[in-house]
Amino acid sequence: MSVLVLGGSGYLGRAVCLELEGAGLDVVALSRSGSAAAGRGLRGDVTRHNLGLFGDELAELQAEVTHVVGVFGSVDWDSGPAQALDVHATGVRNVLRFSRACPKLEALVHVSSLLAFGRAEGRVGNRELYVGQDFRNWYEYGKYHAEALVREAEDLPFTVLRFGPLLGPDPAGHALGAGDGLLAAVPYLLQGYPVHLKHGGRFPSYVGDVVGAAEVVAAAVRTPATGATWTWFDPALPTVAEVMHRLCRPWGVVPKIVDSAVVGRVQRLVASRIGLPKALLDYAEPWFDLDPSVMDTLPGGPPACRPGYLAGTGRALLEPEADLQGSFT
Repeated sequence: MSVLVLGGSGYLGRAVCLELEGAGLDVVALSRSGSAAAGRGLRGDVTRHNLGLFGDELAELQAEVTHVVGVFGSVDWDSGPAQALDVHATGVRNVLRFSRACPKLEALVHVSSLLAFGRAEGRVGNRELYVGQDFRNWYEYGKYHAEALVREAEDLPFTVLRFGPLLGPDPAGHALGAGDGLLAAVPYLLQGYPVHLKHGGRFPSYVGDVVGAAEVVAAAVRTPATGATWTWFDPALPTVAEVMHRLCRPWGVVPKIVDSAVVGRVQRLVASRIGLPKALLDYAEPWFDLDPSVMDTLPGGPPACRPGYLAGTGRALLEPEADLQGSFT
């Protein structure tokens, strides 16, 4: 097998490349930087025609690739429409076009997000995508639109993977970026500000360990593509409150989580002044009702997360390169 990992230098991409190379596969990691934690690095750009590749380099890659894995994309919940759609929609269209020109292609593995459900009402599972939901932000809509494009590509063999927010130090020991997703709330909590969460945050976060997610990607590469959708998250189902407590524990801080509509309204008024990303305020209530049987279709069952991966995330945020301290401005 020859596997092209798009976004191979990113947080999940590095873990995927290491997992695939460890399984003995030939790995090409494409990214704007051209760097690779494992396999061969290749400079390219999914938002450009032919992924930014030309001539012999393009022809040789398409001739040898058997699997294309898309783990690229921004996780910035505050991204605007241009950024979200350029990466998630234009990028996927380019990937589909590239994949159709690969004569040996056995599977396209597309990494989507559970947040593509947005503000869905009623129970949702692997088969559903559009259920009449609206979206909190352009990130959610971008992930929804990208998955819809893949599902419409009936001429290609594909598997769609859905993950929630991914945490944990990556297997190469890299620190995390602290500015996106759930982690963007950590500087606010460490400064002692109260945060409003419905039911005190006692609802599922659907987080998962990045290493477990990489194992699911590798399983999708090994399994014949049938157009199925797989979902994976931490089988222990830690709540949002549990995640926040474990992230803050290495700092010796107990986060102030309250169920107070008054606090929620005040936060919206002063969010920009105290450094709280407004997008996070939209996740203060339970997200959606996810069918617990969604992981039953995973071959071999759902991978377990590494023990202590949440606390390990908090410890990784202590590292200077995580730039968490710099976000206190």
